[in-house]
Amino acid sequence: MAEDVRALLDYLDLTRSDVMGYSMGARITAFFALAYPTRLRRAVFGGLGIHLVDGVGLPESIAEALEEPSLADVSDSIGRTFRAFAEQTKSDLEALAACIRGSRQTLTRAEVKAIRAPVLVAVGTKDVVAGSAHDLAALLPSGRAFDIPRRDHMLAVGDKTFKAAALRFLAEQP
Repeated sequence: MAEDVRALLDYLDLTRSDVMGYSMGARITAFFALAYPTRLRRAVFGGLGIHLVDGVGLPESIAEALEEPSLADVSDSIGRTFRAFAEQTKSDLEALAACIRGSRQTLTRAEVKAIRAPVLVAVGTKDVVAGSAHDLAALLPSGRAFDIPRRDHMLAVGDKTFKAAALRFLAEQP
C-alpha cells in the first residue's frame, strides 16, 4: 500500500509532501517514510504507537468481528468496538477485514530509526490497540509524541485536539 501512496504522488506530480495516516493508514505512512525518504517532508502517525515495532497490527479478532453476520454475534470487546464503528461509518466490512489481515507487517527498531523526517505520533490515552506514542516517538530521530486526551482508538481519529496538534505540526517550518 506504500507503493499506492507513491503512485498517487507521482500521478499528482508531487515530488515531496506531508503524509498523514490513522491506524492502518499510519502503518502505511511509516512504510512509505522508510521506502521513500526523499518524498516525505513530514508525517503524522495517528492511532499507531510502539505496536508498529512490537505488534503485528490489529488483532485477528477484529477481522473476524467484521465478518460476523451481525454486531450481536460479536463477543470480543475490541472486535465489537471496531465492528460498531465500521457500521456507523458505513464501511465495507469484507474489504476492511481483508485490509486488516493484509497489514500485519512491522518495522524493526533500526528501520524506525532510519526515518529521518519529522514525525508526530499521536495516540489516545485510552487506546489499547496502538501502543505507546512516547515509546515510538523516542525511536524516531525527529519524533514527537502527542497524547490525545481521554480517547480510545475509535474516538481519537476525530478528536479536535488531535486535529489541532496535527495542523500545528504540519505548519511548522523545516
